[in-house]
Amino acid sequence: IQRSIADARARGLAHRGVGRGWSLSTAPLTDGVMLDTARLKGRKRLTAEQLDPGFSGGAGRAARLALVQCGNYVSELGQWLESDANGLSFATTGAANGQTIVGATATGTHGSALDYRGALHDQIIAIHLLAGEGRQFWLERASDPVVKPALPLSIGAELLRDDELFNAVVMGLGAFGIIHNVVIEARERFLLHAYNYDRDRAGNRMVLDPAMRNRIGRLDFTSDPVLDPPGRSGRPYFFQPIINPNTDPPEVLVTQMYEEPWPAFYRPEYGLKQGAFGPGYDFVSIAGRALDLFDDLVPLFARLVAQQLFEVGETRGSWGEVFGYKAFRTKVASGTVAVPLAYALDTLDLLVTLNQAIGPAPLVYGCRYVRRSPALLAFNRWDPTFVVSIDGVYNDAALRFFEAIPERMEARGIPFTQHWGKTNGYTPRRIRAAYGGDYDRWIAARHRLLPDSATRALFTNAYMRERGLDL
Repeated sequence: IQRSIADARARGLAHRGVGRGWSLSTAPLTDGVMLDTARLKGRKRLTAEQLDPGFSGGAGRAARLALVQCGNYVSELGQWLESDANGLSFATTGAANGQTIVGATATGTHGSALDYRGALHDQIIAIHLLAGEGRQFWLERASDPVVKPALPLSIGAELLRDDELFNAVVMGLGAFGIIHNVVIEARERFLLHAYNYDRDRAGNRMVLDPAMRNRIGRLDFTSDPVLDPPGRSGRPYFFQPIINPNTDPPEVLVTQMYEEPWPAFYRPEYGLKQGAFGPGYDFVSIAGRALDLFDDLVPLFARLVAQQLFEVGETRGSWGEVFGYKAFRTKVASGTVAVPLAYALDTLDLLVTLNQAIGPAPLVYGCRYVRRSPALLAFNRWDPTFVVSIDGVYNDAALRFFEAIPERMEARGIPFTQHWGKTNGYTPRRIRAAYGGDYDRWIAARHRLLPDSATRALFTNAYMRERGLDL
């Protein structure tokens, strides 16, 4: 890897690592060298003897640590963690886990668990960074030391314990170099009892009515038990309403998942599950073109999109089973807007109204909840953060919809961020408005780790320049 970096620099080319190409934005792209990291799949548990005397959490936490290379698929890691040999699990991940671990975390893939302490990248507690030819760093937070200095020294890396540097690099958009290894902190393995349903206990189709708005906007799981799945109630581990804005009133599909103990002798069944759109890409592309010509078909296709994301029924499974590998599809429209929970209903109302004004667009809104992250450019900035994942068919109406979101949010005075790895409207002004002093600290951290402009240019691309992240 360092030879590749040195060669790119000698030829005056930019250099970036690439995982599996899942990003729907141009964040990973470069017109220079793109280094395929997806065959770097080493992984091992850390031992108590490798941990620093200042490591906190005792033997229980120590038993949940693993050192993994950057090219491991999230789905592969999930299965490895859940094996009998390890007995662990991710606490949260994205919904579809065909990305590499560093590809996913570099752009802020969030996941969702109501009471977990953050996003997917918040499960990383140490980083091995190649920041140029001959320059390696092992980064940890000073507030949370992990390994003895001998471990970084054994691979030629300089140990840096600094909260600011760590919080910049852990969600760093590839701007600091190649992340070669990370230490992840997992949790004990568990099962999810998952309910996907579109009707309440009285048999009525669920819609965005006052009761549902109360649940979405306040996470109130006590006032209206009629909205719970049969036989279960109370605060779940995972809650996701999916809203179809192309019905009147908007219909709501709900997923509620409850944590359960891992039974003795349980054997997960990991399999590639294809959705309602089938195994290929062509249907989605053709559908997008058809919807450009025939707007009256949008409500039908919006329901098909919802079916792609949602299958009514009840199941039990591990996190790796429920959120496993899915085949990536091109020409899918996808973007995310994130706001403080207090603005959840204002944001949904804005999106529904916007769809009526410039649509109809063949999109559905999946609502998720993420705790605040200390990462400087993480878009889960509030505690909790309300995340609306907007997904559907790629066509002109969907593109117009995504382009209009930031301006409408600003006009309403709603603080917001967007997913770095999906369609977004970030500009330098919007990034500064969203991140304030954390933006300045991220830039300062980049200058500390990459002190000369030539090295910074090596890890800069057009996506960063367009957003003022190339300083």
